[in-house]
Amino acid sequence: MAAKVGLNMTDLECLDVIQMSGRVTAGELARRTGLSTGAMTTAIDRLVRAGYVERQDDPNDRRRVFVMARPDRLQALWAIYAPLQAAMEQLYEGWSEEELTRIATFMERATAVSATFVSGLQGD
Repeated sequence: MAAKVGLNMTDLECLDVIQMSGRVTAGELARRTGLSTGAMTTAIDRLVRAGYVERQDDPNDRRRVFVMARPDRLQALWAIYAPLQAAMEQLYEGWSEEELTRIATFMERATAVSATFVSGLQGD
């Protein structure tokens, strides 16, 4: 998907976090993705150049800048994802609410286990 829209995987992941958050600071985005602040600045610069996000000064703190997705540019991404979304919705229909909750719980726990493992590697 990233290559199809001219981004790399890191940029696409950052764009996903930005889009889900509404607006986010570079520091928050770095923490949520595990990137350094320097790498995050570079990723945001690429997303701005590509037209997917924009920076907005915080009116209450001149040192802080928010990063926000540009909805007009996201429509092209949503169009690409639409067939996947439809297929996933069709898949969900085959599972009960209880089964989906159980699957989601497993995935959340598996993600937490993976995150703990990766944090341990970074501490070495």
